[in-house]
Amino acid sequence: LELPARGVVVAGREERDGDLAEVVAGFAARAGYPLLADPLSGARRGAAAIAHYDLLLRDPSFVDGVRPQLIIRTGDLPTSKPLRTWLAGLGDVRQVALDPEGAWQDPAAVVSERLAVDPGSTLTALTPSAGDPEWLAIWRAADTRAAEVIGRELAGELSEPAVARALGQWLGPEATLFVASSMPIRDLETFMAAGDEGPRMLSNRGTNGIDGTVSSAFGVAAAGSGPVVLLIGDVALAHDVGGLLAARRLGLSLTIVLVNNDGGGIFHFLPVAGQTDAFEEHVATPHGLRFSLAAELYGCGYEAVSDLDGLHGALRRALRAPGTSIIEVPSAREANLAIHHRVAAAVTDAVSAAPR
Repeated sequence: LELPARGVVVAGREERDGDLAEVVAGFAARAGYPLLADPLSGARRGAAAIAHYDLLLRDPSFVDGVRPQLIIRTGDLPTSKPLRTWLAGLGDVRQVALDPEGAWQDPAAVVSERLAVDPGSTLTALTPSAGDPEWLAIWRAADTRAAEVIGRELAGELSEPAVARALGQWLGPEATLFVASSMPIRDLETFMAAGDEGPRMLSNRGTNGIDGTVSSAFGVAAAGSGPVVLLIGDVALAHDVGGLLAARRLGLSLTIVLVNNDGGGIFHFLPVAGQTDAFEEHVATPHGLRFSLAAELYGCGYEAVSDLDGLHGALRRALRAPGTSIIEVPSAREANLAIHHRVAAAVTDAVSAAPR
């Protein structure tokens, strides 16, 4: 595999090879290739990791200045829509997928070559030539500016992005963060920092990703040795609320961080939002459920919080206590939409204004 000076590594979820994340991060650093790693890949680490690609790739001026000569892809295709759109629009750029199982992670049909090889051994054997030191520096400088903006915009406010970002910071490598579909997994991909000391991250993905989320998290708690935290929205918890029975029946310890915006907050990001009187009732689907009663019914601990300091304290108490606890974080769907747009606009302004 010929390695040009300006390449990019895209790492998606990989659950079969526990050593691949470190290999991918090491290769990207050796080659001087920006590493765009989904949190579920475990590879969002090392000197080449670009944490906030989801926000950076929304900026047309940034995209115009970072056209690569090669894309190397491992694992599943990441969740990020801006990343998918960028990959789909690269045209004649060579894209190589290291795909030993023939999973065909290429909905846009832009992968040039699929190599049925072991990604770990292949990347380990590759010897990068002298690259372009400015290439990675451009990405890292933009990522640093994005991180500064995110930190400033989310400071002192309890929001869905702030919760996802904080859990990635607070939980250590001994912990597992199980992430629900819809907004939680997207918020982690967009706002979580890169680092070597974060938790292992798992999630159910795909068309039926909402099914069995609570039960899957209990399965992780039953199989693992470290603490397990589930980040979940109210609709996903309601969908598998019966899974809470495992807490008492099996005596399992699980900390559930429940972000409750009383409905399907992700749908406010779609064009249909606000376009019809039926949106709130039939798309956003508010439910008015009191999850404190679910905690009581299934014998779980329960605590409601109103700020990030309160969440941090509740998380520490829940992780120390035996059994299962639900920590409920309030949110409002319209406010969540606004903060996402505000942070994205602020990142674009900061990156566009910086000299290159």
